[in-house]
Amino acid sequence: MRLLVFLSIALWAFSTSALLTKRVCKKLLEHAILDQPNARSMHTAPVPRGGGLAVIAVLGLGLIFLLPFSFLPALYLFLATGILSLVGWYDDKKGASISLRLSAHLLAATLGCFALEPHAVFFEDLLPFWLDRGLIILGWVWFMNLYNFMDGIDGITSIQSICCALGIALILLISIETAFLPFALAALTIGSCGGFLLFNWHPAKVFLGDVGSVPLGFIVGFLLLTIGIQGYPWAALILPLYYLADSGITLTKRLLRREKIWKPHRQHFYQLAAASIGNHHRVVLWILLTNIALIALSLFSLFSSLWAFFISLIVVALLLKKMHKSAKKVESS
Repeated sequence: MRLLVFLSIALWAFSTSALLTKRVCKKLLEHAILDQPNARSMHTAPVPRGGGLAVIAVLGLGLIFLLPFSFLPALYLFLATGILSLVGWYDDKKGASISLRLSAHLLAATLGCFALEPHAVFFEDLLPFWLDRGLIILGWVWFMNLYNFMDGIDGITSIQSICCALGIALILLISIETAFLPFALAALTIGSCGGFLLFNWHPAKVFLGDVGSVPLGFIVGFLLLTIGIQGYPWAALILPLYYLADSGITLTKRLLRREKIWKPHRQHFYQLAAASIGNHHRVVLWILLTNIALIALSLFSLFSSLWAFFISLIVVALLLKKMHKSAKKVESS
């Protein structure tokens, strides 16, 4: 029964997102809201930016439908997603200051904490409750920004969100005491990103924009925290491990070079590989295959957490090595 409900929600989200994305794309073109090619971008022609409006609209509608089942958590998530979408939309159109973006992210993460189980903690009994929640907020803000920075080639964020949500959904299906809200939200994420992916696959007809990537990072972060505080922290770490590794290593390199880390760049592993081989979808397929392995390993972590995490590190390291090698091979040829 739960599987049938899940599939029904995902199918509704998919079809609605596809229809809305087509409509939004047309409006973005009419109003000339375009992402112009620049030194950082991975495209050579103007592309409509802000298609994430369709994805967030579906997620927002879904949260409204979920209010009768879990009123306060759904309301907090709806408000947080709305705040992030408004600031993201403003940033896509006119450019928002760092202080405005950071304030919105902190507010959203704080609201999101009220949507989590009231007394549950992520770090078990290692930290006081207030410190546990404080670290969750900071980590959540970092994850939202990570999600935004990693959205640099066609289809990457949609694929990442679908894979994370699918892995989370499988874990929630196994869990006996699963609340309906995160379960339904995982289905909404898979469906809405799937519908958007029809238009975002290379060559993309539309980009997510900050209006889509940041709220998606918030929603996926909530789902990961949900399984983390339910007793599956290793699974919550394994599922987004590629994103964590690519962004973390790249950030460390830029810090060591004393670069302004908040400035746009093209130094992520996936960007270097895609730029070198001139093929977005091949790189995204590598990421998809890696994420499928990570989904399997996240399920394995329910039985052997350390071994699952160790193997996950190897899997992600192999992907990063392949990306690095591909970039170097093209450069030397």
